Amino acid sequence: MERQIFSPANTPNLREIVYERIKEAIVSGLIPAGSRLSEMELSKQFDVSRTPVREAIRQLAETGLVLLTARKGAYVLLPTPKDVWDLYEIRTALELIAIDHICADPPRKALSRMRKSFEAVSNDWDAKKFMTMDEEFHSDMSKNARNDFLNLMLEKVGAIIQICRHYAIGVIPKVSSSMEHIAIIDAVLDGDSKTAREKMKTHLANTRDGLLEYISSHPEVSRNPEDK
Repeated sequence: MERQIFSPANTPNLREIVYERIKEAIVSGLIPAGSRLSEMELSKQFDVSRTPVREAIRQLAETGLVLLTARKGAYVLLPTPKDVWDLYEIRTALELIAIDHICADPPRKALSRMRKSFEAVSNDWDAKKFMTMDEEFHSDMSKNARNDFLNLMLEKVGAIIQICRHYAIGVIPKVSSSMEHIAIIDAVLDGDSKTAREKMKTHLANTRDGLLEYISSHPEVSRNPEDK
């Protein structure tokens, strides 16, 4: 892990600051899936003692982003194929609830803006740029459902999925994925909950399958460090 990835954390609430920065680094891929989290190295990065780092790692383990092992320490999780199936089962159920709420009162300006953005996508777009737009779309859908608990659960599930999505983003053509987003938006704008649900299910199934394809072709990254 390179030094000076993070700026020093010198605020009173060190654990929360350290937690948020490590979480961001994991989800963005700055700290890759399967990486060992060294308390000593991270404490140097933040210029803090090992205590807030240790507490942050434990909190990350509670969210499912980090795997703690008795003999080898803490590692960034990479979901197994079964994990992906389970996570997308939950994500799909939650996002379909969000669709029902949004179709009743569509955020038209925001959806129209996102539609134009997806129309401009080409397959040679930067993968990170496209993934950021995809994240923004799903996040907005969740927030506009106006159910804070639903939004919270989707954030937790999404964070675990996101660990390796930036690796798998190249598996699915960006234009095809964009067309799926546009189809969802059009159905929501029409207030057609049934079609919007079907389009969302198709979109999430395709992204799930792309992620499964990536994981199955990268057996060198194990979920369980003790198996290495």
